Amino acid sequence: MRRRILVLLLALIAAFGAPGLAHAESGQNDAVAINTKDDSSLFKFAFAVRHVLNGVVDEENGAAAYSQCNSCQTTAIAIEIVLVEAPASTVTPTNRAIAINQNCTLCDTFASAYQFVIGSGGPVHFTQAGIKALHDIRKEIQSWGKQGLSNAEIKTMVPDVIARIEDILKTQLVPDGNAEPHQGNETETETTETQPQTTPTTNTSTTDTGTVSSTVTTPTTDTTGTTPTTTAGTTTTQP
Repeated sequence: MRRRILVLLLALIAAFGAPGLAHAESGQNDAVAINTKDDSSLFKFAFAVRHVLNGVVDEENGAAAYSQCNSCQTTAIAIEIVLVEAPASTVTPTNRAIAINQNCTLCDTFASAYQFVIGSGGPVHFTQAGIKALHDIRKEIQSWGKQGLSNAEIKTMVPDVIARIEDILKTQLVPDGNAEPHQGNETETETTETQPQTTPTTNTSTTDTGTVSSTVTTPTTDTTGTTPTTTAGTTTTQP
């Protein structure tokens, strides 16, 4: 049994990287929550904005939540925005979420991953209003762990923040000009561990993988047109 647990943990780390790290250099945005503490609540959140200028769109976004504890709650949320600002020769972004309960008693495990891949046709930046709105959303999600919300409550709040991000991408992205410098990549991670306010009444493991349709200019089809692409999403649960 201990060997099986080790295999599962190694699989999580191999798939998503070291717990809680966002890999700016490798293009990975990962939230990995591994909870083995009884009567606890562990919350991991990773957020990234990436600008792709080299024609290779291979960014990876993932959320993994693993629980082996009693009366515990584990939450992992990863959100990534990929701005493709040049013709793309390779478009292989990935988005995935996995939630696992292993030998749990009264534990609630939730993983949610959303990736936005946007083809802009040239360098872009967020307006000051857009930067503030994204900052507010990040702080809001981070506060969920500090408030000790249940996963049921968090799941009802995720669609609203995702809709707000979609609106920001539609209305607050503008072409680069001489007045403002090009904005670089941004990553942020948050870890919160608290005592759960509500003890789970049963074992649950839930994944939520969001895939967002986008258009990315590719020279392999038509240098004047666009090719639709969607991020690849996979979910896995284990009771």
